[in-house]
Amino acid sequence: MRLRLMADSRFTRHKKTFLVLVLAAMLIPATVFAAYHHQGESDSGKFLETYPDITGTKLDHCALCHSGGEVVKKSVTIKIGSCQWCHDTYGYHPPHGDIALTMNAYGNAFKAAGRDSEAVTFINSQDTDGDGHTNAEEIAARTFPGDAADHPGLTPAPARVYTKAQLKALGAHTQFLHMNTSRSGDFYGEYTGVPMKTLLDDAGILPAATGITVYALDAWSQTHPLNYTEGGEMYHVYGNMPDSDEQYPQGTYNYNAQADDANDGGWCDYSAPSCQGRNHGDLIAVNGGLKAILAYAREGADLDPGILNNENKLDGEGPFRLVVPQKNPSAPDQLSTSDSQEVVWPYVNEWDHNAGACTRSLTFIKVEPLPEGTTDVDVYEAGWRFVDEEKIVIYGAIDGTDSNGNGILDSEEKGTDPQSDMDGDGILDYLDTNCAQFRHTNGNARVGLFCSAGDLAQVEALRDSDGSVPQANKPAGVTFPYGVFNYKITGLTNGQTVTVTFVFPEELPANAKLYKIDVTNGWQPIDFIKDGNNQIKVSLTDGGPLDADGEADGTIIDPAAIAVSSDTSGGDSDSGSCFIMTLFK
Repeated sequence: MRLRLMADSRFTRHKKTFLVLVLAAMLIPATVFAAYHHQGESDSGKFLETYPDITGTKLDHCALCHSGGEVVKKSVTIKIGSCQWCHDTYGYHPPHGDIALTMNAYGNAFKAAGRDSEAVTFINSQDTDGDGHTNAEEIAARTFPGDAADHPGLTPAPARVYTKAQLKALGAHTQFLHMNTSRSGDFYGEYTGVPMKTLLDDAGILPAATGITVYALDAWSQTHPLNYTEGGEMYHVYGNMPDSDEQYPQGTYNYNAQADDANDGGWCDYSAPSCQGRNHGDLIAVNGGLKAILAYAREGADLDPGILNNENKLDGEGPFRLVVPQKNPSAPDQLSTSDSQEVVWPYVNEWDHNAGACTRSLTFIKVEPLPEGTTDVDVYEAGWRFVDEEKIVIYGAIDGTDSNGNGILDSEEKGTDPQSDMDGDGILDYLDTNCAQFRHTNGNARVGLFCSAGDLAQVEALRDSDGSVPQANKPAGVTFPYGVFNYKITGLTNGQTVTVTFVFPEELPANAKLYKIDVTNGWQPIDFIKDGNNQIKVSLTDGGPLDADGEADGTIIDPAAIAVSSDTSGGDSDSGSCFIMTLFK
């Protein structure tokens, strides 16, 4: 699934606009929370006083005034983001470093002008980063005025959107490991998720990629190199340990009653079901070895969705958490904030505290560096929607080729059969402008469609519960095995009629129905012709009742969904069962 880059009228009729989730103008929930701001920090408020419309965009972030930086580990230079760079420079414990070293040109200009709301206005006419655009122009374009590499005129970076069901279908990896923290309490537990290498390969990671930056729903960010790098904060997500065929080394189960938080003064949680039957000193066996994973479950249950508590701090860890094991396995050491360090495992700053790099409630994964001529995504705060809808975005240094211009990147459309030619016209589907193949939202099998005339555009798959999908008249007692598929047919003559053919990955049950969806009528069943076991045909007329915009303008908009009755009795139970089972292949 590709992330939509601009607003469209896919669910509109007669000028009634239904806002959709887009990259350039994503919806903000009714209760708006600020992006990641330190408790007690007031500078961001000064900026938002002047530019309230910036709330929730990428500029509502520490990176407005703070730069990323570079750290050198064993002669290797690693770039890290603004959050990580500030913590690395300032430090977690006294004596602290100079935070001014993390300021970018815009931050320094803001500070020099008085560090108040008037200062924001005063420096509007300046070009603090020297990229040829004033600060006011950059802010209007949602580009960083303190970063010369980000400026008006760039296009959004290539992006892919994954649902939880799609991630699960990529292949699950389960691992028991030690999560070692500095201040919040250690624990042992079992996480399940998709290996990051598998996910990045599926998204079409480019050879030029060097690492990833992950963003939590509150816009906290953490940078990870692709390959092994020396340094406690540098947890790799793609390659293996040096001279090893495993990504991370095997761990050891370390238990001591003094450390057990079930006892007074303890600091490590050993209560997880996966801890049962283990003894101190046992090697931890993990099928396939320890890996960096995008986790969606802990102890077999879905991760609790992240929320902001009354102190504006993140609680929960789901629906997705990046989990990286220890590069240098250790016992669970005492909290760094504890006054009681005369214990079996006192706090040791140099030990591997991997839990701090296991970012919770991920919404965006940026593959570094951004391709030339592209800019960062515009909105981070829409992550709240992504948490609710259990989706995650991967963007940046991934293959952005869309050969037929239908909105589905070639890396998805080719799938396992790049030679596919559904309509038999001699043109491969991923090159054919009247064809599209895309993953449905409930797994990794692909749905295909082709039209008898015109070109397909803005093809996408959505969950039936997606916030952008109207819910009026939605049928009850049915399932939507493929979610909702939305597309446009362009290049028609006004009022032209076309035939659209849908190709499904398995035989459709006899009780399957096709629903048309729009804002005016909600969900309405429509007629179709079954053409074989897994194909249906629909006739659509530009400006007709099945064209969502209702206008004879040369473009047909057709959001639709297949519904299957939850009651598979009546002679179709066997094929219906097979149908459901194959969805997740």
